[in-house]
Amino acid sequence: MTKIKISRMQFFLLIPNLLYAKAIGITAGVTAREVGGDAWTAMSIGFFAGILVILGIICLNSKFPEQTIIQISQEVLGKWPSKLVGAILLLFFAAAFATSANVMTMHLKEYFLIDTPFWIICLAYVLLCMYGAFLGIENIIRFSLWGFLGCLVINITMIFGTWGEFEIRNLLPLFDQGLQANIRHSIYIFGDMAMAIFAVGMIYPMLNNKEKVMPLTFWAMIVSALMILIWPIFELGVIGSGAMKQYVVVCMQQVRCAQLTRYLPRYELIMVGLFTFSTFVQSATLYYCSLYSVKQISGLKKDRHIILTLALILFMATYFMAKDHNSYVHFLRFPWAQICISLSLGLPLLIFIAALIRGKLKSGID
Repeated sequence: MTKIKISRMQFFLLIPNLLYAKAIGITAGVTAREVGGDAWTAMSIGFFAGILVILGIICLNSKFPEQTIIQISQEVLGKWPSKLVGAILLLFFAAAFATSANVMTMHLKEYFLIDTPFWIICLAYVLLCMYGAFLGIENIIRFSLWGFLGCLVINITMIFGTWGEFEIRNLLPLFDQGLQANIRHSIYIFGDMAMAIFAVGMIYPMLNNKEKVMPLTFWAMIVSALMILIWPIFELGVIGSGAMKQYVVVCMQQVRCAQLTRYLPRYELIMVGLFTFSTFVQSATLYYCSLYSVKQISGLKKDRHIILTLALILFMATYFMAKDHNSYVHFLRFPWAQICISLSLGLPLLIFIAALIRGKLKSGID
């Protein structure tokens, strides 16, 4: 993997793409089901915690600049414990791919291809991501620019299209459910944060310039937070927490309220077209991380065989996870959020402590 190199700008743009697609609609809706009008404050708390964790991953990677998180675990934990770490991350990336892929499949199934069998939509999207994995991570990450620009256009048009219907009173009172409830339910954003945290742990060695990566990552996370949190704020302000609780794909209900001009009153298809690049980058990156998890724990060299096998596994995971859309939402609420926050906090901490005990932390942190 270290033979492949990406630029600092590509790395910066990748992070918002790893977070955006699922967080603006699915995660916001799950959080609103639990804390109502406090959805945006709970997600803000989760973002703050997530920034600290991803900076911790960067700190760990900076000590082993040419190694992925699985390779680091092999050096500090040993051969067989590292294989367990790799297996855990493989399962995580496979499940994370399915949660990401179903963002797109449910948009298509619920709003555009209602009569199309769900398995066909799942298969088509998995094959698209498989093609991306065949092309390689460099080509996937190149789409980050288009994904980022698409997200910006979506945000701008959504804000201007719904501004007239925004009611600030829908956001009040702040911390209506109490600070403890906000902190407790902030874990739902870790279903998105974990994707970025562990993907960064795998992709860090590819950076062609590793100077001052900490501030670069910090500002990428701040930009991501601003782009994402504007959605639950406007979703609450326009459609209210009661409506947010009723829909699986909340962002589509939000854009249905947007009226850009009298000739373009609804732009759901435009919105989906714009965020397709971002969703693809998220899903295809997770596919690629699954591929490299298999390679690093098995020692296999043939990408083609692994990619094809993964396609079948990821198709099954995607289809059965969201065949019943309500079950998908319940899965994100429990146990997915709890798994993600436990792995995000526990695994890097375990590796860091093991490296510290074994005296492996010698490199400086930029």
